[in-house]
Amino acid sequence: MSYSFTIIESAIGQWRSAEIDEDGLPLNLHFHDDVSISPLDAIFDGRVTNVDNTLDMAFLDLGNGLTGALNFRRARLLVKEQVGSISECVREGDLIRVQVVSEPSALEDKALPVTPRPRLMGRYIVAETSKPRLNLSKDLTHRQTAALKAALADVVTDAAIIVRSRAGNAPVEAVVKEVEALQQALTKPADGPGLVHAWSPAEKSLLGTPDDGDIFTESGSTLSALKATAKRIWPDLLDCLELYKGGGTTAFEELGVEEAIEEALSDRIALPSGGWIGIMPTPALTAVDVNLGGALKHMAAGEAILVTNMEATLALAYHLDFQDIGGIIVVDYINMSAKGSTRDLMQHIERTFRGGNVPVQHTGISQFGLVEFTRKRSGLSLRDRMTQARAPITRPAAEALGLLKKAQKLGTTAEPGELIIAARQATINWLEARPALLEDLKQATQRSLVLESASSAESFIRDTRK
Repeated sequence: MSYSFTIIESAIGQWRSAEIDEDGLPLNLHFHDDVSISPLDAIFDGRVTNVDNTLDMAFLDLGNGLTGALNFRRARLLVKEQVGSISECVREGDLIRVQVVSEPSALEDKALPVTPRPRLMGRYIVAETSKPRLNLSKDLTHRQTAALKAALADVVTDAAIIVRSRAGNAPVEAVVKEVEALQQALTKPADGPGLVHAWSPAEKSLLGTPDDGDIFTESGSTLSALKATAKRIWPDLLDCLELYKGGGTTAFEELGVEEAIEEALSDRIALPSGGWIGIMPTPALTAVDVNLGGALKHMAAGEAILVTNMEATLALAYHLDFQDIGGIIVVDYINMSAKGSTRDLMQHIERTFRGGNVPVQHTGISQFGLVEFTRKRSGLSLRDRMTQARAPITRPAAEALGLLKKAQKLGTTAEPGELIIAARQATINWLEARPALLEDLKQATQRSLVLESASSAESFIRDTRK
């Protein structure tokens, strides 16, 4: 296909979608989780179970085993007067309508951050918990604005409604229907803790698709489900939905999406000139290291460095979108000494990040070759979804020396028995390769010594008389 389109893949618990450009390159990747997998953006009625003035936090029972955490800054939205603590905003037993606003990467066993001012993002409109009002996008034409105002004047009764620019390409009746549905979700009567509203994976997969371009899926049953959803909520998408006819493999494999995921999660992302970048997330920021690699083989050093830095910028822009990386991103560019190179690189950075789907801001380049970028975080990044950080592993040498020290101390006690050093095989191999150290331990303790392979490291005395 020589035009851009969207491909949607359905699966139990999670759907995925990707936009493919006219060159066949996957531009981005979106995950559409069932609310049982990820409650991000879902609206709940929550019962306040604990108000902690020390932390200035209130904790809520959201039902179904979920706990919400409401901080003081957000809790102040519940009261009109000036207040000084969380206990002046909420009390234990209060039932509050809230929305999950973020999903930390280490979500397990943690309370979900919530806000008492829910905001539902639809395809045509945005509905907010507030006094009824109607705002329309300035990108709508005068005729579109007039038609939408006339149709919605008597419909907007329970929420603040912001009409998006794409509503101009949709039937007015569809916009009215979405306004009614989202207002109802925001104002549904409460009957105890529990889920009030969440988009289904099928609905999420259609919510963010581009205003133009075909939408493909490779399953007939999925196509039927998407068409039913579109007919019910977003009829302007009906004519865009088609069945993908591939060559036998899955669509995500055939279109290179799986390959792009594998590359994104690798330690090194190759650049055309022979250089590479490494993307390393940390709790505070994402570090990006730019490396020259083999780029020097075909060009002068100054030119190779500039070209590699520029290619790294293009790769960074792609992966920020594809991996959905947000927060602070610090890029360690290769230091440049050629005259004008820094200016050329900064102009290239400016052009690359101008007009993206998600705004990216950046600093200038420091004397150490560092540029800081910031990008709005919209949820879990690809790496946070697909991988889990490993705890640091002690080096065999450090582990072995610590065990020798402990064994020497134990060996000089009056407790009878032989010395045992148990450790990972790599640590045992390190010790066996240094018999002089083991002999020194035997001489110092006057005991026999046994090395054992084990999952955890330990030195101890085993009484052989038992």
